[in-house]
Amino acid sequence: MKRFPVALLAALAAASTAGAAGEPSALADSQLGTLHVTSGILLSAKSVDLRGVWLNERVACSTTRKLRVRVEADFIPSAGAPKRRVRQGTFTVGNCAEGGPNTGFTLSAGALGFACPNGTWKPGRYVFVTATTQIRTGLRALADLSWNKSGGC
Repeated sequence: MKRFPVALLAALAAASTAGAAGEPSALADSQLGTLHVTSGILLSAKSVDLRGVWLNERVACSTTRKLRVRVEADFIPSAGAPKRRVRQGTFTVGNCAEGGPNTGFTLSAGALGFACPNGTWKPGRYVFVTATTQIRTGLRALADLSWNKSGGC
């Protein structure tokens, strides 16, 4: 069995688990020949995983490449000014990540300043973006997720 379908299936399974709990998720893949770059967004009750990965079946699993992962978390409250948080990093990442996107950031609602007293997301509209770029080729996968958190704290 090819490695890419296994990694993609594992990522989709993780995303569907989040969706079953009521939180949305998103996954995006770009391909150039046999090179795949994938970005993922996995939302939970108190945090969001914004991650990327690369995969190339024609390259050994021990091969590493540099990925730039740039993420955004935007919060638009029903009253007041919108807030944006941006993180970016360049990481040396190995091929053959079986669990899907695994490099990037896990951001808690509290650390972003978007949390209720119990640590869950404040009510309002959220937009999350993960842009993963394989440095050498410039291949980029862009995942975005818009979510409306209703109710109160």
